[in-house]
Amino acid sequence: MLHTLEWEYTPDYELLGVSSAVGCHRLAWSMNRAFGWRLSLDQDVAMGQGKKENTAHPSMRHVDEEAGIAITLILNRLPGGMLAKGAAGLDFLVMVNHHELAAHEVIATLRGLPEVAFVTALDPEECGAMEPLTVFD
Repeated sequence: MLHTLEWEYTPDYELLGVSSAVGCHRLAWSMNRAFGWRLSLDQDVAMGQGKKENTAHPSMRHVDEEAGIAITLILNRLPGGMLAKGAAGLDFLVMVNHHELAAHEVIATLRGLPEVAFVTALDPEECGAMEPLTVFD
């Protein structure tokens, strides 16, 4: 007899999508200033692009274990492909792991930054980002 184990993974982060005409470092600098974070270069997130060559999406990360905060800024759009194909119109993804800081507060602050043209909440599974972002679990 075969049994199928169904397991529903619920991410412990909020995922935001950001449109911005500036590069990673400029956006990270602005976010650091606005929130008091220290986003710095972290690992690349590899993403298969089908028949094309895989892409490596740079990330910047701020972790404050004492406060229970982990913020990750990831470049979504590269000339070779997208990290989250369901969020193709968004330049960056922002993972917010913090139980005290509500996603709507982060969104409101990001919308006030001159470097940010648009920001929205995303469903990691629907936009296709959940699997590649497991490198940060």
